[in-house]
Amino acid sequence: MRCLRRLALVAAAACLLPWVAHAQGEAWPARPLTLIVSSGPGAGVDTFARVLAERLQPRLGQSVIVENRPGASGMIAARQAARSAPDGYTLFLMPNTLVIAPYVLAQNAATVSVTKELAPVVMPVSTMMVMAVNGKFADSHGIKTVKDFIAVAKKEPGFAYSGGDNGSPMNVMGEQFHKESGLELTSVPYGGVAKMVTALLGGQINMAWMPTSGNTQYFRDGLLRALATSSPRRAPQMPEVPAMTELGYRDVQATAWFGILAPLGTPAPIIARLNQDINAVLKDPAMRARLDQLGYEPEGGPPEALTRQMREDDERYRRLTADLKIRAN
Repeated sequence: MRCLRRLALVAAAACLLPWVAHAQGEAWPARPLTLIVSSGPGAGVDTFARVLAERLQPRLGQSVIVENRPGASGMIAARQAARSAPDGYTLFLMPNTLVIAPYVLAQNAATVSVTKELAPVVMPVSTMMVMAVNGKFADSHGIKTVKDFIAVAKKEPGFAYSGGDNGSPMNVMGEQFHKESGLELTSVPYGGVAKMVTALLGGQINMAWMPTSGNTQYFRDGLLRALATSSPRRAPQMPEVPAMTELGYRDVQATAWFGILAPLGTPAPIIARLNQDINAVLKDPAMRARLDQLGYEPEGGPPEALTRQMREDDERYRRLTADLKIRAN
């Protein structure tokens, strides 16, 4: 009987050891992490994901693998993240487009509510959006300001422009400008920012609302011309470009941002550690220089800051998409 009792105690202790190790944070991270993104390789969110993953690895002592899961307006990636084990080994880098998704996608297409089914970790970066025109088109039509563009567009009723996917923050901006300016504009949807920018560079469209992230070189080279930004005030990356608000378009303002989320139920100590490490990476001077080069503004802060931003966007875009009658492609 004594032997049996001793064996039972040993077995019980063996079962408890992994739990104790996990509770004390000794076992995490013990293997590589996966960072899911909702776009294909080369897009803005993918570029930032890879830059972040590279710089997180030394702090975590584990590699961070970027996994591209494009499709279904980001729902494929969101669904995979939401259904992953809440063990700290799966993260989701989300563009704020997914906060808008429930209000623009067809019924039952928004299979995941990012505000309810994922746990906020941090909002790492934001990027300003600009009203951009094709450089050659701008030169040939003498377009240097928004006023110049309006004069040209008035002569071409139905002037084609794009804001990427219908329901994206850029599309909402475009439709707000369409309404406030009184112009007859035709929105041409493209499946993602990369395709839209390619069309703008090629002259298939001559005006677009687009993020600066990943596209700053086109403005430096004169291939594209920024007429105004969507920021509440002039942005440091383009101090010569006016904000729409100072031109009298008070409601035409918005910011695109990324959020990092984890499966709901991920232990709070792990979320705190991830938040701490990502904030440290964002404060590194070399990282900030790289982000500036790519057109991103470092944000950071506690998980609550991301929660607050998601709620604000949820409320704002619920109202705007209804008022402007915006639906997804």
